[in-house]
Amino acid sequence: MAGVLPSNVSYFMQRMQGVSVSHFKVHPQTDGNQTSGKIVRFELPSNTLLNLRGTRLFFNAVTSGAGASMPNDVSSFIERCSVYMGGVLVQNGFQGYNVLKHAKSALVGSKCGSTLGHPEIVRSVSYHNNATFGNTDPETYTTDGTEAFCIDNWEGILGSLQPSIIDTGLMPQITLEITLADDTICPISEGRLLPDGTGATTNHFDKTGSNNPTYTLSQMTLQCEVLGMATSVLDQIVEQRIASVGYLSMPFKNYYSFVSTHADTSRFNVNSASWDRLWLAYRPTTYSTKSAPVIVRGYKKAGAFVDDVAGQTAADVDIGRPQYDIGGSGLLNTNTERYISNYFKFKEIEKSASVPAYFQLQVNSANIPAYRMTTPEAYAMSMNSVDTYDKNHKMTLDQYRNDFFVQCYRFCLPDSDFNRLASGLDTRSVSAMGSLTTENIAACNLMMIAETTAELRLGSGRAIEIIA
Repeated sequence: MAGVLPSNVSYFMQRMQGVSVSHFKVHPQTDGNQTSGKIVRFELPSNTLLNLRGTRLFFNAVTSGAGASMPNDVSSFIERCSVYMGGVLVQNGFQGYNVLKHAKSALVGSKCGSTLGHPEIVRSVSYHNNATFGNTDPETYTTDGTEAFCIDNWEGILGSLQPSIIDTGLMPQITLEITLADDTICPISEGRLLPDGTGATTNHFDKTGSNNPTYTLSQMTLQCEVLGMATSVLDQIVEQRIASVGYLSMPFKNYYSFVSTHADTSRFNVNSASWDRLWLAYRPTTYSTKSAPVIVRGYKKAGAFVDDVAGQTAADVDIGRPQYDIGGSGLLNTNTERYISNYFKFKEIEKSASVPAYFQLQVNSANIPAYRMTTPEAYAMSMNSVDTYDKNHKMTLDQYRNDFFVQCYRFCLPDSDFNRLASGLDTRSVSAMGSLTTENIAACNLMMIAETTAELRLGSGRAIEIIA
């Protein structure tokens, strides 16, 4: 019956007995406090069934410098993330891992958890432990592990290798290498009072502080889910597959980044067996300078008061008003505060406000698409280029242009990621020469990230081969 009828009208089930589940805590090779630019390495459990999707990175975090705050999304602390197998680089440690995370969040919604993550920048009261920070206090938490943060969603091998449960006895020792980001990912403000929107008032959250922000991560540990099965069926299947084909094929996502000070044209090249997508993140050239938190367009700033004590204006409390309409939009939920780090502010910077901006991508002299795109057309194309997105993620065109200006070009079939299908551009014989041309876009920092489907081949004797 199960083979004839679809699953939603079939009466069947499967059973597997003798399954065991356990969790291990892995400490880094170098213990102690970790600061910007440091490299942290973890060795994943060997000779076991490892669930890569169940890998979680725990750490405690503190900032220093008067008015310093942690950035939104704890993945912001990671600049590079590399995976080695037996000393061989398998996952490319590309520059801008945190930029890719924010670029994807801009279009499809953030995957940063609200309980053990840091989805929003804290102004005066922490969402993590309800602590109240003074007007010039840095954002700090206890270092005893009771207020830890967690990264539980990953790009690259940990988040995309298929199958996600692997027998690490078939491959050499797996090492995860994390390079921490620069201190300037942390915003720093002169105070924590409600912003007035101009940055000119003393002690307000949108005015840049005079100190330099720094951060420190401590008690970093990696928690891994390890499985066990009382049957040898998996081992037999693996042996038969290697005997008949010679290897096991395991696809995963790999990334390559290119940074350009964009002025009308930026060029890059990609050499891959399956080039799936190109992510473009536009930032002001001053993105890496220290800055106060940036107010997202439409959300609250100073300007609306409630009478705390009747008849006494000195006791009035400024609760802020949304920038779009007083009272805010219910669908867009703008009757709240929302800030982003200047480091991850993606913005369309036009040379002239009266002239439309146009975008044209060329790959080996072929136009993709076949016409110049305006900003709305580029956004629609970008949303058509992603396979999934959070339907609760709301964004206006104004917010897209000023705070979340990211574009995505897809070169593979839709839903290829779900079918383990490598259908992107094969540029191994002739490296793909890419060129992005824009009109009416002022000089800006452009991060170009090529998303590819790579193939990890496992052979007998723990032999590995990478098809990039």
